[in-house]
Amino acid sequence: MADRAETTYPQVVFALTHTTPGGLREIWQDVAQGLSAHGLSTGLLALYPQEASEADEARRDGWRFIAAQPLRRALAGLGLLRATVAWLRKHRPAAIITAMPMSNVLFPLAATLAGVRTKVILSHHTPSFTYQAALNRIDKLTGGLPCVASIVSVSDAVGASFESWPARYRAKQRTIHNALPERIEAMVDAIAAGHSRESAAQGLIVAVGRLSRQKNHPQLIRAMALLPRARLEIIGAGEDEAELRALIAELGLEDRVTLPGQMPREEALRRAAQADIFAQVSLFEGHSLALIEAARLGLPLVVSQVPVQVEGVTDENGRLCGLTVPLDDPQALAEALRKLLDEPAAYRLWAERSMRLGMMRGSKALIDRYAALLASHGINAAKAPRPAPEPRAAARDMSKA
Repeated sequence: MADRAETTYPQVVFALTHTTPGGLREIWQDVAQGLSAHGLSTGLLALYPQEASEADEARRDGWRFIAAQPLRRALAGLGLLRATVAWLRKHRPAAIITAMPMSNVLFPLAATLAGVRTKVILSHHTPSFTYQAALNRIDKLTGGLPCVASIVSVSDAVGASFESWPARYRAKQRTIHNALPERIEAMVDAIAAGHSRESAAQGLIVAVGRLSRQKNHPQLIRAMALLPRARLEIIGAGEDEAELRALIAELGLEDRVTLPGQMPREEALRRAAQADIFAQVSLFEGHSLALIEAARLGLPLVVSQVPVQVEGVTDENGRLCGLTVPLDDPQALAEALRKLLDEPAAYRLWAERSMRLGMMRGSKALIDRYAALLASHGINAAKAPRPAPEPRAAARDMSKA
């Protein structure tokens, strides 16, 4: 079957495994909208929604789905593959840019079976060791298929986690750093304008993220036991909440360490902006959007000494813009925090560096790099650039899957 004219369907489709609200979904929506301003027609696609309520919300943002519900049985995966093959044969976009492990392995296989000319660009937002072993084994094979044009990592450290993978896989790798969606940038900048960063007058430290093992919150809580005049808020929810509350009680920190729970994004940003210092001592990240938000707010940054976090606080000139501390060392973490709390000159230095770092991680640069990547594979605007669509409309020209 000959390829259909690209005028009947978006040239570039951004795909996820599912559309659970979060940073990845927002990044894809933002890049899709930004590429529309470059004159490329774009769409948003997920394999399935996690929940029915999520599907309704995602559709309002322009998302379409291959399947109506998540996989419940192994055999359902074959049905999802068949449906994806049929979808590709029907719509034939010029490129699909994928994220999340299942999406990364299914679209290359489906494009190969469908016999279409669609180029598949994979993206990795966390290190390879965070994925299921079975999906990694498949990805090593499907990532080498001819239809896979490029493999994007959101940081050099994430890309390095694939160094033992096949040479044909590694040859397709490149790095495109994360950035905040444009509307979030504007929101953060407006919030930051109301705050001066002269000293840690309140002694308030903030962390933002899921209450899970990855975020390594126990180290932060233990450091607070060594900082009797400081306070800590950990904004977020997750499976480790009961364990963290027990640790707070064990150390007698109930009056200085609080877990206010999950908040809408704007509320969380306003709450974080009221703090003096941002701390993120995660065991691993991809390229944390919370870290970029904190930098753009001008909060001095204290992060863990793991490669992806060090890269996350290093500017384009190779200069550190945040303090780094070893994992599993509450004493070292307390000392870094104390320096910022007690020394106004140090506080101003690291606040200034943080703000400059945040401004370097701009949405425009992210979108321009994806446009250049697509152009390198011969995918250019079909006509002169047009104004970007209104928010939530970037993919509404996409016909139903």
